[in-house]
Amino acid sequence: MVVSLAVSSCGVAKDGESKSDEKNFDYSGKKLSIRATNSTVRLKPGDGDGKIRVARTLKGKAGDAGNSEWSLNGSTLTLRTECNGISLSCEASYTVTVPKGASVSLESTAGPVSAEGLTQPLDIRVKDASAEVENISGKLGMNVSGGNASATGIASEEFTATTSNGRVKATFEAAPRKITASAGNGNVNVTLPKGAEKYRVTTKATNGQAHSAVPNTKGSERSIELTSQNGSVRVDRAE
Repeated sequence: MVVSLAVSSCGVAKDGESKSDEKNFDYSGKKLSIRATNSTVRLKPGDGDGKIRVARTLKGKAGDAGNSEWSLNGSTLTLRTECNGISLSCEASYTVTVPKGASVSLESTAGPVSAEGLTQPLDIRVKDASAEVENISGKLGMNVSGGNASATGIASEEFTATTSNGRVKATFEAAPRKITASAGNGNVNVTLPKGAEKYRVTTKATNGQAHSAVPNTKGSERSIELTSQNGSVRVDRAE
């Protein structure tokens, strides 16, 4: 693995101060796992040059030596921030440009994540934060604990989303083949694109209201299954 590093600022950061730098990793794998802790992570599509490009901004104590890590070990990219002791400011944000064609799995603890424009399969798992994606066309999975799952402009044929304490909201630009979404404590809302596509529709809200503006067509190859334990579920079609 060859790593090139360009640093735009350095030194020990005080509370309120920030510094930014970049690091590139050569990568030829077909599957990329990203593990993030206490960090904001944004994913962007790459141009197929076989590199993972990471740009980060560290604020306050996150910029002190040893408090943040970014490293690639095999197919796993680690993005970690942890400040010990008393600190008024300890924040880290990473923008990761992922290689074209490599499926991506992102696990984040205590940090929100977002992704835009990816065409490869994407699986997101977030604990104690929210996840937001836009203009995704590959197979998409979102599992969020302690936050919302939001998906906009989706062209994925298969979409799965689960939240424990938060809502699921998804808007599609292209007709999907399979949607499965559920919430423990939150609403589930799906908006389909214009069109005459038919779906097998199942909606269930144990302690809430269930509504579908799309008829349930038995035998259809396309399916939608929405459930909520404590919240409402709704399927609409764009006007």
